[in-house]
Amino acid sequence: PFVTRVLANRLWHHLFGRGIVASTDDFGVLGQRPTHPELLDYLASRLVEHKWSVKALIKEIVMSRSYRMSSLAGGSGEEKDPANLLWRRANVRRLQAEAIRDSLLFLSGRLDSKMYGPSVSTYLTDFMQGRGRPGKGPLDGNGRRSVYLSVRRNFLSPLMLAYDTPQPFSTVGRRTQSNVPGQALILMNDPFVISQSKLWARRLLARKQGDVEGKITTLYRSAFSRPPSNEEQSAARSFLVEQGRRYGLAGEKGLADERAWSDLCHVMFNLNEFAYPD
Repeated sequence: PFVTRVLANRLWHHLFGRGIVASTDDFGVLGQRPTHPELLDYLASRLVEHKWSVKALIKEIVMSRSYRMSSLAGGSGEEKDPANLLWRRANVRRLQAEAIRDSLLFLSGRLDSKMYGPSVSTYLTDFMQGRGRPGKGPLDGNGRRSVYLSVRRNFLSPLMLAYDTPQPFSTVGRRTQSNVPGQALILMNDPFVISQSKLWARRLLARKQGDVEGKITTLYRSAFSRPPSNEEQSAARSFLVEQGRRYGLAGEKGLADERAWSDLCHVMFNLNEFAYPD
């Protein structure tokens, strides 16, 4: 059925970055042809078998070999299928705005996983002026997940807008995927991002067990689900010492200074690997 194929295609698009039918909003004659029509029909039938359970179909997809493939390009297939239409490998994808914001809150320990309840007003900067300006919400949205942030058409979160959250004028099946300087600038300068860096550093230093190397390893495992390489471990340690000296601390006192650790956490947020998971 048409509805099940559209929904299954949108789930595939959300998980892989491109739908089996790339034109997610157009299954008509002007839309693009499916690259794997049999797969699309199979997923649609499985959705019905799961009694329209979106979670069940997502689980089946993410546990498949296709979803767990590496994004590393190479081999003769690159010449035959340069656009990766046949899903020989995974595509490199950027996290959506909501996932980036929720990840910041999760790492800082501020994320409130409670479900349901009223929405939270958006934090308004001094530059967000205009007719119908609502009340100013908290900087971190009280730690609530991004799905609970209120949406006002003329007063949208700058962080969310920078990472291509759609304008709330109509439904959008496929979001814009941009890579612009404003995204790096907002991770460097946004007060919300800086505040979460400080909370993450405080959380790390509160762990009494473990030496500096252990804390750096925890930092990398939390942010990237992997341990740091020897070069990364050494660079992080040197960064802490250097930042400590910039704050007027002698020797290696920066290794225990919250400000230096906060700066290191801020660096982690700004690495490509944070927004572009492998």
